[in-house]
Amino acid sequence: VYTTRPDTLRGASFVGLSPDHPLARALAQDDPAVAAFCEAARKGGTTEEAIETGEKLGLDTGLRARHPLEPDWELPVWIANFILMDYGTGAIFGCPAHDQRDLDFARKYGLPVISTFEPEDAAGHVAPEDGAEAYVPPKAERVRYVRPIAGGEHQTGEEAVETAIAHCEGLGVGRGVTRYRLRDWLLSRQRYWGCPIPVVHCAACGVVPVPRDQLPVVLPEDVTFDRPGNPLDRHPSWAHVACPACGKPARRETDTMDTFVDSSW
Repeated sequence: VYTTRPDTLRGASFVGLSPDHPLARALAQDDPAVAAFCEAARKGGTTEEAIETGEKLGLDTGLRARHPLEPDWELPVWIANFILMDYGTGAIFGCPAHDQRDLDFARKYGLPVISTFEPEDAAGHVAPEDGAEAYVPPKAERVRYVRPIAGGEHQTGEEAVETAIAHCEGLGVGRGVTRYRLRDWLLSRQRYWGCPIPVVHCAACGVVPVPRDQLPVVLPEDVTFDRPGNPLDRHPSWAHVACPACGKPARRETDTMDTFVDSSW
């Protein structure tokens, strides 16, 4: 499994798999119920908003996984509709006390809720076990670990994560990795707004990049929005240019990229 919070390993109550995880797909080959659940889950939304607001659904596979720190502690393995294959390894451990999605899931299916840390001053603090929402402070905030992986009780989440990674690596049950998750890179949108895709289509040369000295490509301001479709396709002159390679008549790419591409670039 992949996690950004190995410091909460002692609060695990289940292992969750994406419906597209290889193990889920293997189970689906022999179990019609698993196949039906995975197929239904794939039809749901995969955007952050859809996952946050959608109903958390799962299926107990009947499999059990050994906890990496406690060999006698077994966790049920569930397939869940809110786990994406392109996040980490497509497999997570659920820590309901410190993740709201996991808490919603655990309460729906009667799974344990186990806090691993609480505010340093816990006076008046209602634990998730007692009906509160998941306790998810910023990683930089200092808390008191009631079930630490290693080290002292009072640490920031950042310190505890590093301690937990070192401890797991020392035991040979895990390793620290860096994962980047950039989703929603939308190319070829049929929209006027967004970043122009700096290529020219030439009948003789194919797709030709716009030369550096002609960048950035600037969108025209005299476009009309009087009917559906990409107004760049209807502009009388903007798309018509000479091929940078051979000089013959060519046409600019009229689709654009999401502005997310621009901000990330």
